[in-house]
This record gives sequence, structure tokens and C-alpha cells, in this order.
Amino acid sequence: MACSLVAARSYVLAVALLFATTVNSAPAAAQEIRQAPAAAPSTGRAAPPGEPGAPLHVSGVVVDAGGAPVAGASLYAFQTDHEGYYGVKPESDNRNPRLKVFLRSDERGAWAFDTVKPGSYPGTRAPAHIHFQVAAPGHAPRIFEIVFEGDPFVTPEMRRQPGFSVRPIEGGRVTERIVLGPGGSDDN
Repeated sequence: MACSLVAARSYVLAVALLFATTVNSAPAAAQEIRQAPAAAPSTGRAAPPGEPGAPLHVSGVVVDAGGAPVAGASLYAFQTDHEGYYGVKPESDNRNPRLKVFLRSDERGAWAFDTVKPGSYPGTRAPAHIHFQVAAPGHAPRIFEIVFEGDPFVTPEMRRQPGFSVRPIEGGRVTERIVLGPGGSDDN
């Protein structure tokens, strides 16, 4: 019985991972992109001051395929709290997360926000992560998750998938260079 229970749990986790990587690597155009208001700032906070958890500063740039800065790109980032919940415990609805931020990249393509290190979903082997939805006029949108180097739940498969970016945390800081390819609509 214990062996079949372990096998069943392994199967469920494998199917969940396959679903997550399929959804995350699906074309962004097939998924709804949440847009930042046109006047959104380039810096902000995803977690309110005093939020429990290890402080984390997340920053980076948005560039096009040639490496030129993309000014005014919309960034929507959301995550769980340090215990792995999107809402107030025990609620966990990723469609209405409590910790989120809407930004627009500045003239250099730069953006940044302060938050806390997210936790893994309770009772799972999902790595801690921050979701990103990024869009700009004339560019294909990008949807991905930052997962953290050293997290025991980051798999070799995740390292190969474009829907994941494995980033180190160095001194409470994470950086990400977001490359937007050509395409997309002109109304982002």
C-alpha cells in the first residue's frame, strides 16, 4: 500500500509539473495579459511594509531582441506570501493574489520592486516563484516565472523551459533581463 501511495503521489506531481510547464510555455497571446495602467511607476512594492518573510528586492530591464531598452513596457508581477499562500491564509487564489505590483519600465527599460521571498505552495514540491506578465506595443508578450537557484524543487526540466527563469538571490536581491521578441499588437 505504501509503495502504491508513493507511486500515485509521484504520478500526480509529474502530471502537475507537466501541466505547469505546458501552461507556462504556451504562447503568451493565448493567455490573458494583465496590463499596468499607462501612468504606472517603474518602481513599487508587491508586499506591504511589515509583511512577514525575508525581504527581497527584484529589479531588471526590459529589452528587445536586439538588446535595446523597451520603455513603457507593462509589467505585472504576483506571488505567494512567505508561507506559500496567494491570499489570506488559508485562501490561495492566484487569480486574485494579495501580493502583486503593476509597473511600467522607464526610458532605460528599467523596473524594480520590493517584496518578500515567496514560499512554496503548502504540501507540494513546487518551487517558490514570482509570476511575471510583460507586454509592450510591437513586441510579443512574455509570461514566465522567476524561480530561485538553490531551491530543492527546481528541476532540470524547469531549467530548460522558457516559462521559467532560474535566478540567484544575492544579498537579498534578484535581477532579471526580460527580452521581448518582435510581434504582438500595438495597443499594449
